[in-house]
Amino acid sequence: MPYWWAGVDAPPSSATALPGETDVCIVGAGLTGLSCAWELARHGRSVVVVDSDEIGRGASGRNGGMVHPGGKHDLATMLTMPRGREMWDDTVAAFEGTEALVDELGVDCDWRRSGHLELAGHPRHVAHLRSVADAYASIGEEARFIAAGDLRAEIGSDRFTGGLLVTRSGSVQPAKLVGAVAGAALSAGAELHGQTEARAVERDGGGYRIETSRGAIRAGEVVVATDGTTRRRPVPWLGRRILGIGSFIIATEPIEDGLARSVSPAGRMFFDTKNFLNYWRLSPDGRRVLFGGRTSFAPTTVEQARDRLYAAMLRSHPQLAGVRVERAWGGLVGLTFDRLPHLGRHPQTGVVYAAGYCGTGVALSTHFGRAIGRWMCGEGELPAFAGRPWPIVPPPAHVPWLLPVAGWWYQARDALGI
Repeated sequence: MPYWWAGVDAPPSSATALPGETDVCIVGAGLTGLSCAWELARHGRSVVVVDSDEIGRGASGRNGGMVHPGGKHDLATMLTMPRGREMWDDTVAAFEGTEALVDELGVDCDWRRSGHLELAGHPRHVAHLRSVADAYASIGEEARFIAAGDLRAEIGSDRFTGGLLVTRSGSVQPAKLVGAVAGAALSAGAELHGQTEARAVERDGGGYRIETSRGAIRAGEVVVATDGTTRRRPVPWLGRRILGIGSFIIATEPIEDGLARSVSPAGRMFFDTKNFLNYWRLSPDGRRVLFGGRTSFAPTTVEQARDRLYAAMLRSHPQLAGVRVERAWGGLVGLTFDRLPHLGRHPQTGVVYAAGYCGTGVALSTHFGRAIGRWMCGEGELPAFAGRPWPIVPPPAHVPWLLPVAGWWYQARDALGI
């Protein structure tokens, strides 16, 4: 069970039976779907959210709780893309909006502006981190490159050859955040139905018929917000554009304050520059190390991932040798071929969608969900990420036995620093 769930109740499903008709049916009860439902319900729309799992128990409630602007592409790369500066500004708005949302909801989600440190996973990555620091400076964003000899003030490790410290970054308790958004959606009048799998979405006159494991729903509009759990059903075109990849996290037993400070003297969020990256932080109470990453593209058990992550943690922080792992868990990250998130309305089916956060979705998912809800009610425009061409994931990537080959290729690139 994820560390975040200890003592935190799962958001409740609605006590009512599944209705036969609604204005909007949202498939996916993570931050995107719940935020969208909240906005729609606040604007007077009837909304039904369905999810094959319990409400909020996917990636939105089990991730590392790291919140920052940007995405899978670094700022220097993003600024070279069409509308790149607008996309960056959207991610800044998403970060700031998350902080404002926590205040608006009035719920203690352990929110903190912590800053994050991106660490060079190979000496060849140092020059690139310097160029990204220059990109931050070019737009007036606070960030600075830290040479290896000066890293000790930020991280208790001699493993890394440089780092990029970004100030506009924070941390949150994800299960508390998704629970608060679910509660807001319920209070506004949305219906939330967990353990309700959407099996097909079909046009039905001027609206849609959604076949679920608990019966059919007719809806005027459909929003699909399933990200890493997206399958070929119920919307095949979407399933061809997202690949769900496992990501895992371990949480140590409680450790002494001095040991915790030796890992993270300033309480930063950490991640490295590798393709198979690691990310880590202290728990909100500062008593545990939470260490995560993608250990393989091959099918991986939680036990296998736990052992690999523990070994990786000790390579970065040998001072943690002997500290026990108390919890280990995993979930699915939604990857896209262009490593960008996408949202909009599918021109052929009319289905509205938002997905493909590539592991950086805490802020963007909430931002996209709320923006879609307002846009569907005739208020505002969609973020700059909307309407971009969305390439399919190459079909071989959907073949389980071929995925490890791609993993070996990325591991080789990590070893070479490319």
